[in-house]
Amino acid sequence: MHGVKATFVYSVLTSFVKKDIEILNNMNVSLHQIRSHPHKDFFNFSRNRFIELLKSILFIPKSQIVICWFCDYHGLIPLLLSRIFKKKFVVIVGGYDAVSYKELKYGVFQKRNLRRRIACWIYNHATEIWVVHKSLKYGCKNSKNMLNIDSGIKIFLKNINTEIKEVATGYDFSFWKPTKNRRNKNTILTVANIDNFRTFKRKGLPQFIELAKSLHDFKFTIVGLSKKMILDIEKPKNITLIGKVNSNKLIELYSENFFYYQGSIIEGLPNVLCEAMLCECVPIGNNVFGISDAIGDTGFIFHGFEELYKVKKFLKSNVYLNGKKARERIKKKYPLYKRVDKFKSLFGGEKV
Repeated sequence: MHGVKATFVYSVLTSFVKKDIEILNNMNVSLHQIRSHPHKDFFNFSRNRFIELLKSILFIPKSQIVICWFCDYHGLIPLLLSRIFKKKFVVIVGGYDAVSYKELKYGVFQKRNLRRRIACWIYNHATEIWVVHKSLKYGCKNSKNMLNIDSGIKIFLKNINTEIKEVATGYDFSFWKPTKNRRNKNTILTVANIDNFRTFKRKGLPQFIELAKSLHDFKFTIVGLSKKMILDIEKPKNITLIGKVNSNKLIELYSENFFYYQGSIIEGLPNVLCEAMLCECVPIGNNVFGISDAIGDTGFIFHGFEELYKVKKFLKSNVYLNGKKARERIKKKYPLYKRVDKFKSLFGGEKV
């Protein structure tokens, strides 16, 4: 695809954003990037919008398409310019931008404010919308029933006409693979990018700590904490807290642990869960959003934190599933080439 140009808009350079940039670069797409950090103070908020305007004027007229990760303030000006210059605009939805959970004050739709109106306008005027899991399109009934979490673009915008496609994230199974034989089956790991207690609660980590307190013969590990969170969290002796690590270190940690825990109450399709399964961890997860679709019959799925006693029973049962089955499931369901094909289709390219 030599000669093809695109503008790529995002707020936070997460692992999945990095992966999409890598995909597009490998397709030989000439990529212009607009990055806007999610500052809340007036000066930096205004500065971000000004930079978005300048870069949009510079990049979008020369691009065939604009791709925006997450639907928020940073997508408004690029969308306006894409309409003026008649360019395709694709918004990719990850989770926060399709939910409302008032208890944690989480989600674009949890307040009827300017931010929500901007998100609605972007959704209604984009060329197409990609969701990483169908629950972000139609809503997750289990999270609604268990915790009164509202979700799903079609729940908030009942008359939306923009096409919404389920385009899952993809994984390179030649990279994500176990590097050592597990010797200790009484090991369980969870990974998340955690800078505050709101995220800590959203990822189900208070319950993870409760499990650790009741399973003294198991070794628990939490990875991805900020330095402040590591200092602030009260934990039993059988929990190890680790800061943010690179992908190679993650593979090592996945390979050392027998179980992987995904206790989130709000998710799209969790990257870390899929990565851990590719590294042959036996998965344990809460039955919300894309978690159960990833796990299938390769691990244990619990229905809300009232069923943590079942998780404890599963861990102590000694009837362990083979992590190889988990790896094969992710290889089959979420191969990287499927997402590459979706990007190629945006530019009129042929599928491989």
